[in-house]
Amino acid sequence: MKEECLMLLRAVAVCIVLCVAIAAVVALLLRTPLLAGQKAYLYRLLAYDAIACVVLLAVLVPVTVKRGSLFGLELSSVVMCVGLSTLAMAVFLSLGPMPIERSYTIYSLAEMTDSDKDVYTYEEIKDQFIEGFIEEAGESQKRIDEQVYIGNLEETDGGYRITAKGQRLIKLMRLVESIFPVPDETCIYPNGK
Repeated sequence: MKEECLMLLRAVAVCIVLCVAIAAVVALLLRTPLLAGQKAYLYRLLAYDAIACVVLLAVLVPVTVKRGSLFGLELSSVVMCVGLSTLAMAVFLSLGPMPIERSYTIYSLAEMTDSDKDVYTYEEIKDQFIEGFIEEAGESQKRIDEQVYIGNLEETDGGYRITAKGQRLIKLMRLVESIFPVPDETCIYPNGK
């Protein structure tokens, strides 16, 4: 029992080290032109996470096979640690860096932080959202461009049209929402049910 607990602790320690390694690889890749054309930032983050996973497996599997074990862990445990670390980092990247790029709340709080003003009225915050976030920062166009890029919208002569893929995505999201209800259904049912 004691040896199993030690092996579990080693596996946890290896997973933590691997998470740090994956974070370092993703941080470095974000500073390169690799996948820079990917309009959806989340997809780019997840692709880098997958690349880091493949790199770690390519390095750690041969080392583990050659040595017979790595930090007292057998090959299957090392592969499992890489997989778990990759999944943990996918969750972290989805909940950490990705919302910074998409969140109006972060934009608004940053705007208030950088301002000399202490108190904002509702109208000032609303204007900040419409004029600053949506118009000046170009967030509406950015969202449209990324939806075209991933195939949920297509550009037509008169503007944009939802694709069959986009409609399937909404059906899937409505199914997910039926299982995990959201407090405000207008995001998934803009015109009511």
